[in-house]
Amino acid sequence: MGKYSKFLICTLLICLAAFFLSACGGGGGDPTASTAVPPTVVRGIAATGAPLTGVVYLSDSLYLNYSTATSMKPITAPINQDGTFSMSVAGLQAPFILRAIDTSGIILYSFAKAPGTANINPLTNLAVAVAAGATSMQDLDGVFISHNSASMVGIANALTQATDNISSSLQPLLSLYGAQTADPLSGAYQVNSQGLDGLFDDVSFSISGGTVTITRNDTNTMVFSSPIGVLKSSPYSAGLDTSNLPTPTSYPAPGNAVLTLQVNGSLPQGTLIKYVTLSLQLPLGVTVDIDPTDPTGLTAAVNTAIPIGTAAGANVYPSPSLSSTNNILSIAMSSLAGFNTGEFLTIRVLVSSSSLISSTAAASFTITASNMYADIYKTQQLKGLTITPVSLAY
Repeated sequence: MGKYSKFLICTLLICLAAFFLSACGGGGGDPTASTAVPPTVVRGIAATGAPLTGVVYLSDSLYLNYSTATSMKPITAPINQDGTFSMSVAGLQAPFILRAIDTSGIILYSFAKAPGTANINPLTNLAVAVAAGATSMQDLDGVFISHNSASMVGIANALTQATDNISSSLQPLLSLYGAQTADPLSGAYQVNSQGLDGLFDDVSFSISGGTVTITRNDTNTMVFSSPIGVLKSSPYSAGLDTSNLPTPTSYPAPGNAVLTLQVNGSLPQGTLIKYVTLSLQLPLGVTVDIDPTDPTGLTAAVNTAIPIGTAAGANVYPSPSLSSTNNILSIAMSSLAGFNTGEFLTIRVLVSSSSLISSTAAASFTITASNMYADIYKTQQLKGLTITPVSLAY
């Protein structure tokens, strides 16, 4: 073999080696080629029983004092009708502190150690106050307005213990609502007057003078009181008046049949369903439980529509409504996480007579209208998908 041929072969081998090194991430290749893109979104539900209406502000660990002219302002996101919010934190430094301001003037705080779910509600507000050592809402305002990386890390490190201490202190109260293991900060939250949402319907929280106080909304009497500083280090069950616990609202028992709905079709790659509206024609002799507090008799009870499957944890809001003229049930459902095709919703219905039970099946129900979207703002409508009733179980 001649020198020229040997030179060509060596050159070819060097080029091939360089190619494979680059493809495997070595030799200064693209560092993102084999690395998953990290999450860059903070989202959640802002509610005090009813969803808040207003704006969520988020500040990261690098904003030293956002009130000064030279500093960066917090990023913002609107609170949607169902209490959901979502914002990109790309390029920002975790952890993050959040503030929700309702149009009525209510202000609540929350915290996110990293991108992900960060609900905003009275318990997250209390947890941030305890973790930060804030003795009043004015103190919390100060934490949001003026903080640095060290103070934010301090709150993040104290937050889990603060949340656990609060939960332990309030166990008898939380248990009344089936919320004894609920995570108010990053757990699934539904605006449905049950669980934590039902608790926030019935009691109010206040933080003032170094003390947190929980009072019943119906009698304005104290249920719990504790110094903020105590909760930072340990539970304080002695602060709970177990003789004055509220009585959770009793909703009608579920209907005698459960209809399951399914989404059919194929989603574009990388796309999930995040908002659904549908109208369901109920057959003659079939209805739903009605919210006993609704004088019109047209608002379904809170347990009428329950998300399932990959849609579990989605938010049905407002409560389903029943047409007074043609027996059509209207439902709107949003999911910040998004869900896939397949079974996604169960609807509890009442079949009025035993004779109808034998003749009523899933095929007796008709979807008269449906719309699905790839975002909760309803700007990215999904085509080619249908919803069908697939089973009716008694």
